[in-house]
Amino acid sequence: MHATHPLYYDDSYGMKATTTVMELGAYRGNPFAILDSTIFYPEGGGQPGDRGDIGSSTVVDTVYDDDGRILHLLTAHPAFKVGDTVEMQLDWSHRYDYMVQHTAQHLLSGLLHHMLGIGTVSVHLGHEDLSIEADAEELEEKDIEKIEDAANKVIREAVAVSAVEVTREDALEMGLRRSVKVDGDVRIVRIGEYDTIACGGVHVADTSELRFVQYLRSEKIRGHLKTYWVAGDRAIAMVRRNRRIVDEAGTLLSMPPEEIPNGITLLQKQLSEQRYQGNLLALRLAATRLDFMLQGKDYPLVAFDASNWSDDEFKALPETILDKAAIALCAVKSRDDGRLAWMVALKGTKNDVALFQTIRSDLLPLIEGKGGGKPPLWQGVGNDASKKTEFLERVELLLREDHDGQEE
Repeated sequence: MHATHPLYYDDSYGMKATTTVMELGAYRGNPFAILDSTIFYPEGGGQPGDRGDIGSSTVVDTVYDDDGRILHLLTAHPAFKVGDTVEMQLDWSHRYDYMVQHTAQHLLSGLLHHMLGIGTVSVHLGHEDLSIEADAEELEEKDIEKIEDAANKVIREAVAVSAVEVTREDALEMGLRRSVKVDGDVRIVRIGEYDTIACGGVHVADTSELRFVQYLRSEKIRGHLKTYWVAGDRAIAMVRRNRRIVDEAGTLLSMPPEEIPNGITLLQKQLSEQRYQGNLLALRLAATRLDFMLQGKDYPLVAFDASNWSDDEFKALPETILDKAAIALCAVKSRDDGRLAWMVALKGTKNDVALFQTIRSDLLPLIEGKGGGKPPLWQGVGNDASKKTEFLERVELLLREDHDGQEE
């Protein structure tokens, strides 16, 4: 089995190199290439695999297989053959971004350990942020700010980031903040006096390349606190984006940034009041419409198409039956998504449950309807709005026959 030489350890800033193709194959549905040497870092330690090009082929990911071989996963079967000499080209922006995020995670985990005595349970380097699951149930805001301030101070100091291989025995004597998980020689990554840990990832040369680190948020998970951060260009971009958002919000509200929270609170109160008044109006309109349809009827039975009602009016319809001693109602409303909302209300009727069971079994299939409820109201949605007229007519006939039967 060929062991690919990891050029990314010789020079983590190497963007191009030539190599020899040693093997071609398929892995989980993707064509792959195994190379004599590689600048592509394979996924590991929370850091995603590299992307880029090998010759005219695109590398979408770099991974280890079950045998520990480095596989370069390709979008399609390559034009090159085993034995060919090919040029490798990294997607440098992708690689460098994760070098920055990975080094920032080391720095933050080291500071959490040395300043607060808090270990790191797990880490993840995502596309938008990095996360550190801390071995603590909670952290006060002042402690998070202390870590954030310390990290940015180390960034300004341009502290060197170095890597060296030592024996496992020597690594175990270093008092690392996390246990050594590999056999044989161990690669140790050091950020000055701030962090020393076993790591197989690639990192920046010094902390100044992190530019800026910012805390985002936290959440509880498995009894631990998971903290989220951004670093480097991501952090700068986020600060600029947030500034634009604040500026736009201030312009819309005609107030300075410090008054925006109060302004939003006031708008929420106004919106709630408007919604309340709107719901009251919808209820009045729905009640008026229903009363109009019931005028002159010897029995309060109505089946109608409410497609010209507003959504708020239709939603208010159930409340309009509260003051009715008796009513048999069926209403439908065509929705914007092409489906059909339906509603059945049976109040003051002896056979209400049995009637609805008949509607459910015999009539709802007309509109491919589903839903439920309990006396006096049932409602749901149908997938076939084309049969709404037939549905209404048959429901009305059923309710009329039931009423006439009771009268006899």
